[in-house]
Amino acid sequence: MWRRIFVVFAKEVIDNSRDRRSLLVALIYPLLGPLLLGLMIAAVVDVVTIRTEARGTLPVLGAEWAPEFVAYLESRGITVTPVPEDAEAAVRDGELKTAVVIPEGFGELFRAGKTATIHVVSDSSNLPGLIALNRTATLLGEFNRKVWRQRIKALGVDVQILQPLAIKSIDVTKGSNIAQILLFMVPPLLIFNLFMGGVYLAIDTTSGERERGSLEPLLINPVERWGLMLGKYLAALLFTGIAVAVQLIAFKVIFQSAGGSGGFNFAEVFSALTLLGIFAVTLPLMMVAVGVQFIIATMTRSFKEAQTYLGLLPLVPALPGMVLVFAPVKAQEWMMMIPTFSQTLLLGQFVRGDGVAFPDALISMASSMIAALVLIFIAARLYERENLIFGE
Repeated sequence: MWRRIFVVFAKEVIDNSRDRRSLLVALIYPLLGPLLLGLMIAAVVDVVTIRTEARGTLPVLGAEWAPEFVAYLESRGITVTPVPEDAEAAVRDGELKTAVVIPEGFGELFRAGKTATIHVVSDSSNLPGLIALNRTATLLGEFNRKVWRQRIKALGVDVQILQPLAIKSIDVTKGSNIAQILLFMVPPLLIFNLFMGGVYLAIDTTSGERERGSLEPLLINPVERWGLMLGKYLAALLFTGIAVAVQLIAFKVIFQSAGGSGGFNFAEVFSALTLLGIFAVTLPLMMVAVGVQFIIATMTRSFKEAQTYLGLLPLVPALPGMVLVFAPVKAQEWMMMIPTFSQTLLLGQFVRGDGVAFPDALISMASSMIAALVLIFIAARLYERENLIFGE
């Protein structure tokens, strides 16, 4: 019996290996997610990273009216650069990300110990403008506090008395930049691809063969129907595994290319051991995905109907991952019993480098394996129906 199952498996693999659509879904489609994420990471790193040549520059108009402020900037290693007379137009047109405008009467007010005004021109409609505004505001805030302390001390007042709180920020996360948040997009992309890898084969070997009229002759062969289904199932599972492997390798190449640019350790995200761990954790979920695909493809009446349902299917398991990007939760043991959700949590731990607890991985894999066996049993029962060839 297993030899016959292997014959069905080999037939489906060979047939779909010659089909461009199957190869497209298994080999080309998985590359889109890593490429898109790689472009996003490159763009964000380029924006967020304070480059050496950009770190020491600040566009200032009217620098001659504030020599104390200029001296402070120079002490911080920052070079003052000129600004066109119409600073607002320069920022609006994108010539500058931000600009500091010092009015003519600034020096007199400042040296008289009075409040002097500085204008900061920025464009908050884009990310570079917001980041430049934040850096400028930080510099101005530090200069303001420094002068305030000097003036208070000159009056013979203890600065510490006027400071009720000394606040120190402690960041317990390993990630240090907004670019690393994009790494949380990896789990939903993997889950989405996992439910897409073998979808065309599942449709074509059931609904497709039914419409072509090749399913009925196939059913009269001396092979048990459950064995026939299992051979097709294993072929779809193989294509799903290939799609996942291709995407994992693509992620590794993309992050290897990103390397440690800007202080990000993207090159360390996908080590060989991590790749194996992710594949092992997601393998039972692949079985679940293919089982669902076969049930839907068997119950639908036409190729187009199956294509519609299975085209929407990947969105459902990928949604929790998208939500967790913005609202992460702490993994608990009971969550490991929920297929797709548990894998999403574990994949997030792999990506963050937090380390995956073996009991959690074991519970997740076991629960998904049980769900997969149930789905395989249901699909086998559906193949036993006499009206299978009519799609009813």
